[in-house]
Amino acid sequence: MSPTSITLLAISTIVATFVSCSSPAARSSASAAPTKVAADARAEPPPSSSIEFVPGHSPTIEVTRAPTGHLLVQPKIHGTDAGYWIFDTGAGICCIDPTAMQPLGLRATGSIEAVGIGGASTQQTYLADQLELGPLRLRNHPLMATDLAFLEKPLGRKIHGIIGYGVLSQCVVEFDFVLPRLQLHDPAHYELTGANWAELNLDGRTPAVRARFEGHEGLFQIDTGQNTAVVCQHAAVQRWQLEQRPGLRDAKVRGVGGDITAKAGTLDWLEFGGVRQERVEALFLLEAKGSRSASARDGAIGAALLNPFVMITDYSHHRIAFRRNR
Repeated sequence: MSPTSITLLAISTIVATFVSCSSPAARSSASAAPTKVAADARAEPPPSSSIEFVPGHSPTIEVTRAPTGHLLVQPKIHGTDAGYWIFDTGAGICCIDPTAMQPLGLRATGSIEAVGIGGASTQQTYLADQLELGPLRLRNHPLMATDLAFLEKPLGRKIHGIIGYGVLSQCVVEFDFVLPRLQLHDPAHYELTGANWAELNLDGRTPAVRARFEGHEGLFQIDTGQNTAVVCQHAAVQRWQLEQRPGLRDAKVRGVGGDITAKAGTLDWLEFGGVRQERVEALFLLEAKGSRSASARDGAIGAALLNPFVMITDYSHHRIAFRRNR
């Protein structure tokens, strides 16, 4: 059976660590650039130097839902419409397609080691003096340049970038995958209603929760850039012998950096974050490759499983909640 009929788009799952800072722009603007480190050292990208919630601005931002289910937003950079960007919890850094950079006046800062679904590569990094999304205004915001051309066909339009950790870490986000709708709130003033908080793990700059299914328990990443319900990592597949389940089908996982072979099947049930879903479609990875192999997580929960809920993330307090849609 050909695997192409069951293809997961793991849009990003990008874990990024700075490996150099050697561009002329970086050297001439040391106050804005990341700290220079040795080529084999690891350091996180710098946070935005200034974050502001615009007084009186609605927390709701305009969202377009792609045919794949991904949520698309349109930020502004230096006051200019920056096109369509995927709003993605699986991205450890905000990204921009190189073809979208020219009119935006970004400042080069160096290079970065980026680990995507298919492997690692070195990418160029830039700073946006100002990035705006709904009520949120960020200054000196880091961006990684990476080719996103492969997304245009499945998502039905050119994708200019990915909104990731650098934005999600600054606000409480309400995700409604059905309407669709996104709301960005100031963590200092947010009050949760209609749900209970659960613990959120943020190791590696991407969110994860404890999940249980059929006698197994592990740490599963929450990845809104993944358009299937559940993916189990290769190590977990081997540990739990998931590749031996009856009735599995050939599958393929596609994301930044390449493809991974997999098997597709169905879990009887899955519990996470205080909620439970029955008959959950899942992919079981057959290769240890790229960010999926580097991660300590046992799997990932994607947008297809989150549709029945409004998901609320609060990175600053390491907590998450799921409120059932009515």
